[in-house]
Amino acid sequence: MSTATKDTKIPTILKIWIGLYRSSPKIYLPGTDIDIVFSLRSAFVLSSLRIIFRHVLYYFGWDQSTDTIFASACLTSICHSSLLLPGLLAMLLSQKYVPSAKLQDSPQWYQEAMHALLGFCTGYMIYDSFMGYVVEAWQPGVGPVLSGDDWMFLGHHILTTLYMTSSRWVKAGHISAMALMYNGEFSAPIMNVHFVLEKAMEQDCYKGATWLPTLFTYNEQVFSLLYIICRVFVSPFVIGHVTYDLLIRGRKNVPLWLSICWMPMCWGVQFGSIPWIYTCIDTLKNGPLMNGGVGAHGEL
Repeated sequence: MSTATKDTKIPTILKIWIGLYRSSPKIYLPGTDIDIVFSLRSAFVLSSLRIIFRHVLYYFGWDQSTDTIFASACLTSICHSSLLLPGLLAMLLSQKYVPSAKLQDSPQWYQEAMHALLGFCTGYMIYDSFMGYVVEAWQPGVGPVLSGDDWMFLGHHILTTLYMTSSRWVKAGHISAMALMYNGEFSAPIMNVHFVLEKAMEQDCYKGATWLPTLFTYNEQVFSLLYIICRVFVSPFVIGHVTYDLLIRGRKNVPLWLSICWMPMCWGVQFGSIPWIYTCIDTLKNGPLMNGGVGAHGEL
């Protein structure tokens, strides 16, 4: 079978990711085939987007404040999730779903697409850690000043990066990483729209926009419903199956010690989302009150 014929089986969205990955120069971590350049390039692009979004908001009358900086981060997160989710879905549907599967059992194009998507997400973790917790948290003469929540999110970024990188290193368990990423990112776009609308209502330039509180409140209802579906009805089953497969069926593919190390990363986000679940339940109980509803700050 010719290469052209094989390529026709590749989902179109993955052809784009593969093309981007192949066009990037390669510098590999010693002793691995894990390229770092694609992640660094992704981090640079996302950093640039964050700065561009901030100045676009300034142009439309937003204050030069931490709220605007936060909104620009949310807009960048929307771009990240919206680009990542279609690729992850195509990956999960194109191969047999076995969370502990070996990478070598998949075609070369699939391996390259996996490196591209996990490398892009790693780039997001690098970008957000640097921009959010170094550059924008920097105080002259002191250095970066971080809150308790900042340390929590920074820890999340580090652990997520370790999960993705270690699965690429052992060349197995990448499907478990992508399944968890897809489930975790699914509600991220509408969640970040929620944050942006919340910050917009606090801006003087929108004081006369009577439609904004209504839009915020209905978006909050949709977000709350979607979040509950993802975190209450879907996430426990996804994480439970991943846990079973890694610890019971997949010992020959993924070292048991590594699977055990992955478990806090799998379940940590789920347990960390419990306060948000209660907030979303309260929001749905209260209904569209047209007063901004229950506010939310931060990311999950």
